[in-house]
Parts: sequence; C-alpha cells; structure tokens
Amino acid sequence: MYKICHTEESTRRQRMLEQGLLEAMGHHPYKKITLMELCRQLDVPRKTFYRYFPTKEDCLLALIDHALADCNDVALTGWTGGETLDRQAQLRFFRYWAENRALLDALRNNSLQHILLERTTVIVDRMKENAPPRSFAVEQVEYFIAHGLMTTVLRWHQYGFQSTPEEMAAVFEELLGAARVSLSRLLL
Repeated sequence: MYKICHTEESTRRQRMLEQGLLEAMGHHPYKKITLMELCRQLDVPRKTFYRYFPTKEDCLLALIDHALADCNDVALTGWTGGETLDRQAQLRFFRYWAENRALLDALRNNSLQHILLERTTVIVDRMKENAPPRSFAVEQVEYFIAHGLMTTVLRWHQYGFQSTPEEMAAVFEELLGAARVSLSRLLL
C-alpha cells in the first residue's frame, strides 16, 4: 500500500511521482513502464520512489485514489449537505472528469478502467466510516449509484464527451431522482 502523507512537502512529492506515472502512461503502455525509466524521467532516485510506493501498482492506485478524492472535494465544495448532491455539485463532478481526461485516456489505453471502478468502492467505504449506520439496502443503493456514476463517466469518455457536463448533470439528476424513489420503496 502506498504511504499516507502527513506534510505538504511529502504530499507534493508523492503527487509529482503519480503525475510522472500518468505522463509516462500517455506515451508508453503501462506494462512496459519500468521504475528505472520512471525515476530517470522524473530525475529522482529509486529510493525516493520507494519512500512513497512499494510498487508501480501502488503508485497507480494512489493516482486513482487521489483523483477520486479530489473529485469529491471539488464536487462537494459549497454543498450544504442533505440527502443528495445538488445540481451544482453534480455539474462540478462532471466538469472535473472532463478536465481530467488524461487519466481517463491513460486508463482506457491500458485497459485499466476496472481499477477506477474498484477504487470507487474503497472511496465509498472510507466515506461510510464517518457516516451514521445505514441499513444494508441503503448501503447497496449507495454502491449502486457510485458505480453507476463512474461507469457513466467511463462511457461518456469512451464516446468523446459528446454531451456537455451540464447535460450529464441533468441526466444524472433524473437518474438520482429515480433511485431516490426506489430507495424510499425499499425502506417502506
């Protein structure tokens, strides 16, 4: 597992390594990227890489986890709470992914999109740690929505972002409304 950084400087270094991997994935297949080449490209000793990541795979997981966390931070900025995300939060979510196309490109070009979906579960689990207990049915709906949303982002990217973030937010709002109705039926 990758290191959890506690200082601004170590966070900056870790993110620099992650971005280096992302950049390398834009030019070379992920499987062919070696740590030696990556460290040479970033002009850092391998010892520095190992200070943050035991393996190249851990660097990729950190890159994805940090992108998901950044997306949550962006989407939830100004959100006042409540049951569902408001339209502005949904719009910020879709804008985030449109602006971070390089990560989606790298994952698609290396057939690694499944890792984004797997890490979505990790993020939902972390968010649940601080939330009040919910019923099993409610938790399953949360996973369903999170995975459905990330799958929608991957398909939207696959087809070249043909819809605007505003259009995607409107569609998501409709889907979320339908999920809310279904959830209320489950809870009756």
